[in-house]
Amino acid sequence: MNIFKHGPSRALSYIIGANIGDGCTLLKNWCVKLVVADLDFARAYNINMKTLFSRTAPNKILTRNENGRLPMYEVKYSSKQLAKLLLSPLETLLDIAFVYPLDFLRGFFDAEGHVDVRAGGKRFNVSAGVENSNVTLLRRIKQVLLTACEIRSIKNKKRKAGSLKVIRGKAFLMRKTSFTLLINRYEDLQRFAHKIGFSIARKNEKLEDAFSIIAQYPVRVRAEEWRRRYFKQGGEWVKRPPESSNESKVLMKD
Repeated sequence: MNIFKHGPSRALSYIIGANIGDGCTLLKNWCVKLVVADLDFARAYNINMKTLFSRTAPNKILTRNENGRLPMYEVKYSSKQLAKLLLSPLETLLDIAFVYPLDFLRGFFDAEGHVDVRAGGKRFNVSAGVENSNVTLLRRIKQVLLTACEIRSIKNKKRKAGSLKVIRGKAFLMRKTSFTLLINRYEDLQRFAHKIGFSIARKNEKLEDAFSIIAQYPVRVRAEEWRRRYFKQGGEWVKRPPESSNESKVLMKD
């Protein structure tokens, strides 16, 4: 049975963030399980579990392959101590996790975070955010983003209960109305990337590519340059392979 020292830690803050973000499942036999489509997320979670339990090596990440769907990656640890803690009231968990707010936020953004780019016509906008149905939780996260990181964010209604949500090609029916917490000011996005970011490489890369375009290209051609690098697939921007990308012209900023 895996045990850990009582009290806050960076690893525990990350794990709480991932759990609150609906990344984990608590099983009847006191197992804590993560099943996700991003291998980077599974690896980060696994390393934090290893650190929490002071183990010399993490558990093996299992791969689930289903016909017609993306592979899923499973991390599972048996720990009555951790499972009971994660069943604590939200306020109790946040009091523990906010001792190391950046690690909590990284775990939560890994579980619930997204990078959105609007590049239709001449318009080019980028934002990062999280989606969740717990308004109280999002208010607390909005507060800690501001106080711990000087990052401003706005809260909006995202999807109504009963609507369809598609994540990397897989459709889900929303059981509750969801809300987003969005970071959309350029300076705040840069602080987010520097202080928090994602464990998921493709999301970090998408954000860095957007920064690169903003820094190198004038407003009128940013959307066009983004579409040279990315294409829409299943409602999500996907990076083009290097051999299929059009070579971009070097343009000076206005």
